[in-house]
Amino acid sequence: MLYSNAIVTAAAAMMAFRSFRLAGVTPDPAVISLITAATLSVYAWHSLAPDERPGSPRDIWNRKAKNFHRSCLAVSVIVLIFIFWTMPDRRLILMPAVLLTGYYMSSGTLQYPIHGKTVVLALTWTYATMIMPVWLAAQDIRWIQILPSSLVEFLYIYLICMFFDHRDAAVDQPRHWSIRTPVRLRVIMLLTTIAFGIAGAWAWMTGLPRPWLMVKVILMLILILTSGYSLRTRSDGWYYGVLDSMMAVDVVCLLFMPED
Repeated sequence: MLYSNAIVTAAAAMMAFRSFRLAGVTPDPAVISLITAATLSVYAWHSLAPDERPGSPRDIWNRKAKNFHRSCLAVSVIVLIFIFWTMPDRRLILMPAVLLTGYYMSSGTLQYPIHGKTVVLALTWTYATMIMPVWLAAQDIRWIQILPSSLVEFLYIYLICMFFDHRDAAVDQPRHWSIRTPVRLRVIMLLTTIAFGIAGAWAWMTGLPRPWLMVKVILMLILILTSGYSLRTRSDGWYYGVLDSMMAVDVVCLLFMPED
């Protein structure tokens, strides 16, 4: 389950569904399918590439499961192409996600430095699961709500990505700016927390659903309170299970929101 990319793919689908509900837009199955297929194809491709930590449990599993990843890649790409060609008038909206993902993924394949690795990854997830799905499905969207919610989402995901960045710092050091030093980590966490509070206040004033904001604040507190463990451990279960899942846990807010 941890190495099959099932958790992160399911998270992307749930995040897109949540974004529709937050924006008051009817969830579009085609758009959610597009995001699901795109996520699966990207992570299947990543799993087939040479692992940056040779000999790790993930590397061993991926080498044994190459046919599984090839099948996931083939099926997801076919679905992706089919859905892509059914929305010719909306393709430009996909381009930011395509370019950001391409930039991030090709740096590992071609081994060139990527500037702002953590920011790029957090921005890609925020755009692809918070902004893009609603924009694809709705001609007229409420940007006054989308922008503050997207900023809250970006800062939350950024903190999760920062933990991954710290864990992989020894591998990334030759190619990326590292946040390995304790002082940098503390400063970045403090600034991210302050920015999250400001963005949350802005989102509250714009009338975003209170259940989502409250759940997001609770999840952010959990991330901060468990940050010591996140920065110490190298557990794949924690990173690919807990932290990846936490990107989509705020979907529980929908239980407290009335149906449109």
